Amino acid sequence: MNRGFSLLEVILSLAILAGALAALGEVMRQADRHASLSGDETQAQIIASSIMDELVSGYRPLTAENQTVYDPEVDPPWVYSIAIEDTNYLELLAIRVSVEQQLEPQLQPARFELVRWLTNPEYMSSKTEDEASESTSSSTSSSGSSSSSSSSSSALGGAGGQP
Repeated sequence: MNRGFSLLEVILSLAILAGALAALGEVMRQADRHASLSGDETQAQIIASSIMDELVSGYRPLTAENQTVYDPEVDPPWVYSIAIEDTNYLELLAIRVSVEQQLEPQLQPARFELVRWLTNPEYMSSKTEDEASESTSSSTSSSGSSSSSSSSSSALGGAGGQP
């Protein structure tokens, strides 16, 4: 009786081991690539959110921009675009911020787009002008009534304070 492995069994087991290692290597390469892409997409989300927050707070002017470099010192550079679109409502604007890596399409650059509805500053300024003209006309008519009500309250206060 032979108590060892034949050459054929050893070669077959080494071929199975090599195939398993090659498959594991490919899985690890894919995992590394997807982790890198996920990190890039997260970075794109952070940049888009930062730009949108600057627009909402008024730090950045509400103007359309196209393919503007976000930070030239980063490699690969990130570019962003700001689109201002009208909505079905006069008092609202749709602000669209798109961020992407400036890479060749075959390298699958990360891309993210954020849309938020903001109040239309032109609509608000015309509305405040209308309210200001209304409040000016109403304040002149209410000033006469407020003086008469204050004099009547002082007369009541004086009458109630005496025994």
